[in-house]
Amino acid sequence: MRERKTIGFLIKQINNVYEKDFNKMLKNLGITSSQCAVLDYLFQSSEEEITQRDIERNLCLKNPTVTGLLKRLEEKGFIFSVPSPTDGRCKNIYLTEKAYDIQKKMEASRKKSDKMLTLGMTKREVEAFERALEKVLYNISEP
Repeated sequence: MRERKTIGFLIKQINNVYEKDFNKMLKNLGITSSQCAVLDYLFQSSEEEITQRDIERNLCLKNPTVTGLLKRLEEKGFIFSVPSPTDGRCKNIYLTEKAYDIQKKMEASRKKSDKMLTLGMTKREVEAFERALEKVLYNISEP
């Protein structure tokens, strides 16, 4: 009888493979999967002023991690930051034209990657899978 792997271990394995493959797809755009996640958040946010703290909270990342991601994205010319007019301790993060230039290619890479993850699943199974993953994330997120 085959030994059953724990759910956490399976999620970790899936993440490792997914990230490796997604990084390969994004290499020609000059970004990593983590940097792509930050850019995605900025693209999708309806807020006019987005700070580093917003990114940390929404992507469930720690301050030093986001600091490094933003630094590299700024060095590569995908974002710029401006001191907040309402709070001098914060900087607002904005996308550059260069970021908008790669947006469609990023989305295409993500869709291709998601398609690989759900290969052989029906639309109903994919929807159920997404709901289950959202519950898992909710269950392990900090209050």
